[in-house]
Amino acid sequence: MEFLFGVLSVVLIIVSVLLIILVLMQKTKGAEIGAVFGSGAAKAVLGASAATILTKITYWLGAIFLTLVLILSYLSVHIAKSKSVIESIPAEQTQKK
Repeated sequence: MEFLFGVLSVVLIIVSVLLIILVLMQKTKGAEIGAVFGSGAAKAVLGASAATILTKITYWLGAIFLTLVLILSYLSVHIAKSKSVIESIPAEQTQKK
C-alpha cells in the first residue's frame, strides 16, 4: 500500500504542474496582462479553438487532481492505522509505572 501511495503522489505532482501550466496558458478577461504571461502561445500552437480545448483539459485535470487527493487521503489514514506507535509498544512496558 505504501508503494501505491508513492506512485500516486508522483502522479499528483505531475498533474499539479500540468494544471498550473494550463491555467497560465489560458486567456483571461484582461487579455493585455495575459499576453505578458504567454496566453498568446496557446493560440499560436493549438489554433483558434485553443480556448475550448484548454478549458476541457483543465476541467479533466482538475477532476483527476481532486480524485487523487481524496484517494491519497484515504490511503494515508489506512497506512497510519496500520503503523500505530501505541500498538507497537510491548504490553510489559505499558504496565510499568
